[in-house]
Amino acid sequence: MGRWFGFWSGGNGYGPPDPDDLEEFASLADARSKLIDRHRYGYWQRSHFAFTHRDAADVLTPCVGDDCEITLYGSRDGLDYPDQRIFLGPRGGARIERC
Repeated sequence: MGRWFGFWSGGNGYGPPDPDDLEEFASLADARSKLIDRHRYGYWQRSHFAFTHRDAADVLTPCVGDDCEITLYGSRDGLDYPDQRIFLGPRGGARIERC
């Protein structure tokens, strides 16, 4: 269990993340939980975004697509290629794969 840094993409209803959208996650389980919550409950429940380059925010994430994902990096400086990717599986669960 370690700290992870990542970019959340809300799917085809959202634009690609900017460099300022980098978030910090406490663990893989934390990132997985946030992806599921933003997809399932984002239209009525605020999600916490722990941004690293700007103030944290609690925001709604309506209309998140089934193609949403979080790309994860082991450090906030090594953003050339992701280490892991979390995405929704065919039955609604979140899958984690190495990149």
